[in-house]
Amino acid sequence: STTTNFFFAAVRIFVFTAFYKAQTEPQPLNLNEVITYVCLTQAFLMVMPLWGRPEMTEAIKDGSIALQLVKPVDFHGYWFADEVGKAIYYVIMRSIPTFVLARILFNMWIPLDLIIIASFVVSMALAIAMTAAMNITVFATVFWTLDATGIQGFAATIIMFFSGFLVPIALWPGWLQQVAGCLPFEGLVHLPFSIYLGKFTGPAVWVALGKQIFWVLAFIGLGRLILQRGFLRLVVQGG
Repeated sequence: STTTNFFFAAVRIFVFTAFYKAQTEPQPLNLNEVITYVCLTQAFLMVMPLWGRPEMTEAIKDGSIALQLVKPVDFHGYWFADEVGKAIYYVIMRSIPTFVLARILFNMWIPLDLIIIASFVVSMALAIAMTAAMNITVFATVFWTLDATGIQGFAATIIMFFSGFLVPIALWPGWLQQVAGCLPFEGLVHLPFSIYLGKFTGPAVWVALGKQIFWVLAFIGLGRLILQRGFLRLVVQGG
């Protein structure tokens, strides 16, 4: 998986390098910053809400959700903790090795300012929390659809684009940047990575973190609401 990760990182870096060699005017990000941005997206790829969680869907389809509901554990809290735990695993086993190799192979920029590093860590923690909340919200729709494949695929497409995963939002036209700024998805990629690159400093960092906190709480609330509605229509047969 790490080899595949670096293959796609190399392809994207070559594409951006070609664009920058053909540029006719200055860009908001220089080439080295874009390369670093691409390496960051590949490093945290598995942390993003792009893949779904089939075990959640199966819990409803096979009726095992009934066993979870009778346990003295908050259902949303259980799955939220499970999502965060998986994200931490991927950070340790995939993100950190990718950081090291990206530094060696692509000369990825690493900030030395402790404030930037601390702000980035907090922002990524909020991005992971938002990912967990989003996954649970999508999963909760299975109470009505019995299969989250279509919704998950649609959500993944929207998230991949408007988070700035494919192309940094800083390189977008101004009007499209404003649209992205009104959506929650920039908190998954654009905001934490902009902090990493030092593009947000001082009050701008607090504004970015505040937006992330708002959307984390919003998706937690939405997920809980949908789950409560779903529990009312849940029917489990068997014995």
